Formats: sequence, C-alpha cells, structure tokens
Amino acid sequence: IKPTKSKDAVPKSAKEELGRFARWETSIRQTSPDVSSYPDDMVGTWQVKDEVGGKTIGVSNVVLKPQGEVVVKPPLQGLRWRLDPGPTHLDTCTFQVLSDDGAILQYRGFVDRGARLEARFSNRSIKIRGGVSFLMRDGDAALFGEDYSKDMLPINYQSGATRFVMSKVFDLS
Repeated sequence: IKPTKSKDAVPKSAKEELGRFARWETSIRQTSPDVSSYPDDMVGTWQVKDEVGGKTIGVSNVVLKPQGEVVVKPPLQGLRWRLDPGPTHLDTCTFQVLSDDGAILQYRGFVDRGARLEARFSNRSIKIRGGVSFLMRDGDAALFGEDYSKDMLPINYQSGATRFVMSKVFDLS
C-alpha cells in the first residue's frame, strides 16, 4: 500500500481528525487483497431472532452461502448478503430477503471483528445485532454514492422499530 499525500487542510478539531482517520482506515480495509465481501467464517447457518420492544416476535434460520447467496424457507426468498469492513472494530453484515407480499426486508447488523477472529479458534458463536428496514425498489442508486456495492439492490428505505440478533449455528456432532 502506497502512502497517499492528503490535499486536505490540517484538521481543526479532534473530531475532524478522527473522521479523517476513519475514512483512511476504511479505504485501507477495502483495498487490501485479503478482504472479501463473503468471508468463510460468515458462511453457514444463522439463527435470526426478530425483536420489537425487546420481545422476540419470530425466530428463523438463514443460510449465508459463498458469493453472497442467501437461503431462507419459503414463502420468503433470499436475495443477497455481504460483509463490509468498518472503520473501527465493527464490521457491517447486510442481507436481504424478499417477502411473499413483495416487500424487501434488509437486515443490517454489526459484528465485532475480534469476536469473529476468536470464534475461528474457540468455535464460540458469533453474534450480530442490528435493525431491519422495509425497502422499496426504485432503481435510484445515485443516493448511495461512489462506495455503493453493485450486488445489493438499489433501494430507498424507511427504518422501522424491528431489531434483530443473529447467532451462528455450529454443528458440533
């Protein structure tokens, strides 16, 4: 990785410097050759608990397959998943499911990078916590900027109050 010369002005505050550092670290994580949007430790079966107001309203299994494929039980249809590196110790996992009424549910959660590394050796379950958005396809990908990933559907969305917790299911038999 070649160092870049910044043409930005000297930061005026600690917050501005932290923002510059976060952008720099994110750009390094996205250009390193060993960064995959579909890492092997995320592939597998996950138990997803949907929650509203702190109460579980549903539990389902979601299978994240290599190269971004999502498998769920009918009548739902799995669309895509990916893992994006974050600027700190958290990575962002996003997957999309098409419901039988045509709504797209987007699950976006955060996973601790250190917990992912530790789970490789201990076989402890990885947890991802986040929110569910109800999405409408409108084809307006311009809202996502230059970093928009082409394998997720172009959408506008409204955030709801639904949260989720998902845990990786290990077959220890």
